[in-house]
Amino acid sequence: MVEKAALVLALLISVTALSVADDEATFGDGPYLGQRPPGVTAEVFAPGLIPENEWAGCSGFLNDGTVFVYSSMEGGTDWRFKPTYVMKLENGKWTEPEVAPFSEYMPYNFTVGPGGKTVYFTTLKSPDRSTSMLLEQANIWAVTLTNGEWTEPVMLGTSINTEEHYENYPAVAGDGTIYYMSRREDSVGKTDIYRSKNRDGKYADAENLGRPVNSAESDQDPFIAPDGSYLIVCLTGRTDSLGKYDLYVSFPEEDGSWSEPANLGGGVNTPESEFRPYVTADGKYLFFTALDPDSDNIGRIFWVSSEVIRANAADE
Repeated sequence: MVEKAALVLALLISVTALSVADDEATFGDGPYLGQRPPGVTAEVFAPGLIPENEWAGCSGFLNDGTVFVYSSMEGGTDWRFKPTYVMKLENGKWTEPEVAPFSEYMPYNFTVGPGGKTVYFTTLKSPDRSTSMLLEQANIWAVTLTNGEWTEPVMLGTSINTEEHYENYPAVAGDGTIYYMSRREDSVGKTDIYRSKNRDGKYADAENLGRPVNSAESDQDPFIAPDGSYLIVCLTGRTDSLGKYDLYVSFPEEDGSWSEPANLGGGVNTPESEFRPYVTADGKYLFFTALDPDSDNIGRIFWVSSEVIRANAADE
């Protein structure tokens, strides 16, 4: 009861702060909250969407771009109580942000699946829906938007989720293969990128992607292209790093391995950290979260043209 009360209080605080920020935010008609599309240099997405005192989390679009979900939390708030918000494009206008029904599951990291209907998220909820406070108990769940209504979230199988290990930041390819970060006995570094292939509706055992994607450092936040043609990852400690954590792209090789990750460059990466990548269903834009130097290094949602990905593909 104490945990639930704390979650409700955190949600109420965030909603109150959000209502103030909405007076300053400008959302236009049409796709992407009516924002002017970016070029190959990343820009803050929808300035004013996130209140000045809040940190942005993940983001994504569903239902052919007519539903936008994102998370944010007030500075100093326990990250386990980070609310998820939803906005809808109705009659050409975007609705005000509302707390998503599945926010009670505390989805602190998520991506939208390739069909634009399912949100795959990480939570500390156990199979019996009780709540753990241990990061090592993080598991991957999914919730689907059907006919305008959210289904009851379900936990994915035990070939992915374990009691002993940490599973986080899930991203799903068009063939159902799920990529995620974890810490396991066969990890190359502190955290590695893994995948589990979907075979006839069932997930295979976790497979470590190995080097060169994984390293002795903490390799995080994978995003896989729907057709599997590239993998975006958040890496640190590389010789070509521009900051603390940078976004890189890797491409599949004919032998099933992955190419040496290529830094997405100064149009995306900064001396600070960039993480939580997600490419829109139309393939046009890369969204991610980064520390904004114009907002006292508070986390903001950024977006940039996916040309930054294709530029690296051309170099392969």
